Amino acid sequence: MTLIERMMVPCTRLYKAGISDGAFGRANTWAPADSFMAAIIRKETDRQTEADRPDMEERYWVVVPTGVSLGFHEAFRRDSDGACFQVLGDTRDTEAPAMSSVQIAKVEARRWKPV
Repeated sequence: MTLIERMMVPCTRLYKAGISDGAFGRANTWAPADSFMAAIIRKETDRQTEADRPDMEERYWVVVPTGVSLGFHEAFRRDSDGACFQVLGDTRDTEAPAMSSVQIAKVEARRWKPV
């Protein structure tokens, strides 16, 4: 088992579901879907940038096993603390080649609050 595989934690994909609001309308909510394992690593930012832009969103690298597909703007939750993330790329673009000894894919994500 590699270090990156040891860093992986359980996560749950979220999807937008419409539910009745009780007044003949519909309201959107985020519902859990399938589970997967991922290593979520905060990207380093320049300290000067952080000082100049305190409202800058947190960015992360999300590393998943090959075969776990995360697409642009998909949402997921880290099960251990409930933190939510929104994917900013596509894992299909960064999958390791079949001959690689470590079968992973990497994508960028941002910390996100579902509304």
